[in-house]
Amino acid sequence: MKGTIVLLITAIVWGSGFIAQKLGGEAMPPMTFNATRQLMAAIVLTPLAVFSVRSNGYFSKEKNTPEQITAKVKMMIAAAVVCGGFLVFATDLQQVGLQTVSAGKSGFISVTYVVLVPLVAALFGDKAGKKAVMCAFLALFGFAVMSLRFDGGMTKGDWLTLISALGCAAQILAVNHYVDKDNAIFLAVLQSAACGIFGLVIGVLVEAPTLASFHNALPILLYTTFVPTCIGYPGQVIGQKYTDSNTAALILSLEAVFAAIFGALILGETMSMRELAGSVIIFVAVIIAQLETKPKDIGGSEADQ
Repeated sequence: MKGTIVLLITAIVWGSGFIAQKLGGEAMPPMTFNATRQLMAAIVLTPLAVFSVRSNGYFSKEKNTPEQITAKVKMMIAAAVVCGGFLVFATDLQQVGLQTVSAGKSGFISVTYVVLVPLVAALFGDKAGKKAVMCAFLALFGFAVMSLRFDGGMTKGDWLTLISALGCAAQILAVNHYVDKDNAIFLAVLQSAACGIFGLVIGVLVEAPTLASFHNALPILLYTTFVPTCIGYPGQVIGQKYTDSNTAALILSLEAVFAAIFGALILGETMSMRELAGSVIIFVAVIIAQLETKPKDIGGSEADQ
């Protein structure tokens, strides 16, 4: 019960993050907003990351030879570049997509990353099971029901959000490649910092942000930094200590539902019957995929925080 409650709170605050992202993208240029919130999150979580690697001796000379320390430093630099690169790709597309897609719709399209991970992994040689492939195509069918329209109701934001889900799936695989029990928090901070730096360069070149726009978005930036990140990330870790991975994944998938609820309550968003049907199909695909997964540790994504 303790784990369930904590994970449910995590899903709620992650769902609220879609509302904050949509409002933030309206207050300042979207890619610059995304970069700024990632940098702020990295700064806030840096003390926790430093404490974690000091307490477990990840870089200590007592537990490692000089060669091992050098290898770990090189690996973490590579992890920051690779994971941060995929993260900026995924989160920037999601943020730009929110300009023409409702927060609730974005939540359901974004959560398809859960079923796209096996397909992306298959590109690198892993074998995708039949159920994983079925769930991926079911989710894509849900996207088609929700978004494929020829009457002007479809926007480029739908496609950008779907592509961002692919980027999120790639980012998860990259994190799984580099992460271990001793460097998880440190890696999370490094990838957020790299994402913020890459994104800020892109934002300055493409969007020409101003200090006035930063001032306008500051309250939203503070919310996305301290609530979805500083409550959501520890909440996921703590909740999974008391809950098996299948249950945890199912509860965390509810972030899409809460994104739709908050979108309706706060932004007055509505969904057509077609969009609701597509959302249900996507959510069913995600549920089936998680029920198929054998118990193991799961990793969250910064694109959903």
